[in-house]
Amino acid sequence: KEQRAYMTKMEGKVFLGSVRWLVMDEVDRLLHVKKSRMDKMSKRKHEKPAAVLTSAITRLTLGSTQIIAASATVGRPLRRELARVLGLPSNECPPVLRGVGDEAEMDNIMESGEGGRAVTIPDTVRHYVLPTDGSSSGAILTSAALMVRSMQQKSSSTKALFVLSKNCGMTIHNTLGVLRHFGVAEPKSLLDVLEADGTDLLIEVHRRVSGASGLGESNSQLPQKSTSSQEEEDEGYVLVCNEDSVRGLHLDALQTVIVVGRPAGPDEYTHIAGRTGRAGNRGNVVNVVSFEQAAALTSWEKMLNIDFIPLEEGEEI
Repeated sequence: KEQRAYMTKMEGKVFLGSVRWLVMDEVDRLLHVKKSRMDKMSKRKHEKPAAVLTSAITRLTLGSTQIIAASATVGRPLRRELARVLGLPSNECPPVLRGVGDEAEMDNIMESGEGGRAVTIPDTVRHYVLPTDGSSSGAILTSAALMVRSMQQKSSSTKALFVLSKNCGMTIHNTLGVLRHFGVAEPKSLLDVLEADGTDLLIEVHRRVSGASGLGESNSQLPQKSTSSQEEEDEGYVLVCNEDSVRGLHLDALQTVIVVGRPAGPDEYTHIAGRTGRAGNRGNVVNVVSFEQAAALTSWEKMLNIDFIPLEEGEEI
């Protein structure tokens, strides 16, 4: 029989009508979730593919498909959008479930349909805010580079992730140049490290980074996984990425996340801060921002249930 790389319309309907389970990871990125005032004012030009697919499956299976939508940050806008996609009234948003140690408690949550914030920032993470004298992107980046250099001078095994916020106005290429200019040892682009082999094995490499089967091979440029007795002898690393690239990423023994500029919102900050302090380890998040951004950042404390510790230029964490 001739092999085809596509389905007819009727075959597609039959296939979608046979789906029994649908899992959407990072669902807040897959759907058009209006969080900010500007988002609410903008008109939706086109449905996202995930929304079209989910609506079709729900319609063709008469709502019998089990749908699991996963995200570390779940709020009313996401629940309302998911209800719309599923064809439910806005007051019948799907319940929010979060992992708990007690199965009986999970059963109570499922019966009541109530839940809290899906994932919170670990208590082992300390949050710092470093306002800079200048408000330009260059001034903010300079302060962040000097902090990383100071950390490396104090300990050659420093492991840091350098995150560029959407509003910082700096590219990864330019940031790497600035870091080298100020004497930061061997900063690298996170994506370049993941693609170092120049092959199509990015997903496999990312799985190794996530700890599924260790962190890379002996000839890999990825940070190597080590035992606690070897950790002090390991060489450190400084990896640079954009705000959008940190979701779901796990770097073993990551000590510090340095955020350049204020993240887009509290949800995005949760994803960024969650890269460190994992599995009960301690971690630090340093936000290098302008004074104006610092005020906006600290307004998230109650929402995120954290405290931002103020830093001054040259002060160590």
